[in-house]
Amino acid sequence: MFPANLEAILFDAGGTLVHIDYAFVAEAAAGLGVAVSERALLRGEAAARRAIDASASSLGFVGDTDASRVPGYFENLLRAAGLPEGTIAPVVRAMEAGHAESNLWRVPLEGAIETLRGLRAQGVRAAVVSNGDGRIRAKLGSLGLAEHLEFVVDSFEEGVEKPHPEIFRRALGRLGVAAERAVYIGDIYSIDAVGARAAGLWPILIDPTGAYDAVDCPTIAGLRELLEGLG
Repeated sequence: MFPANLEAILFDAGGTLVHIDYAFVAEAAAGLGVAVSERALLRGEAAARRAIDASASSLGFVGDTDASRVPGYFENLLRAAGLPEGTIAPVVRAMEAGHAESNLWRVPLEGAIETLRGLRAQGVRAAVVSNGDGRIRAKLGSLGLAEHLEFVVDSFEEGVEKPHPEIFRRALGRLGVAAERAVYIGDIYSIDAVGARAAGLWPILIDPTGAYDAVDCPTIAGLRELLEGLG
């Protein structure tokens, strides 16, 4: 799974270390009389990721910004989760409001802190490279994740977004680690895997539902697999 002489693992944030607050979304749907499980929302989000990939394939590149993709991402997620068409728009509005108030990607993935601690114990350095909005560092700090990271590279501050390789190169420069000795963990192929590979890193996708069963890079179902891979 890992390159030889691994020195560092760079992580995406949303969808990789933290996920959408599905309980919040389910509550918003319940307010409209619609019951939706967190498992259905998880599978819906997998479909939303693939919709980004499909758009990138048709365009040949990811042509919009992360912020501009959010409403469509929420809409695709809810539709794939099975919400009736008449309820999708109001739930999207609730999600946008919740995201504006307190970044909706605010629930740590299972095993996140344990994994980051384990990497440090094994001498593997860890940092984040995120298409953020200026809030991700504080959010990771409030969740107890930032203390296990060397730094957070936020595209809002850098002025460049994934999949552009430059944002990965800046992170590598701060680490002082060669690209061939670093791994990038993300959740969207066309943004994370494509961008990381263009910068010379080894990409791995986190894929809890098995939606990425035919991609040309390794996948993991959960973060703890990283520690297992290190043996």
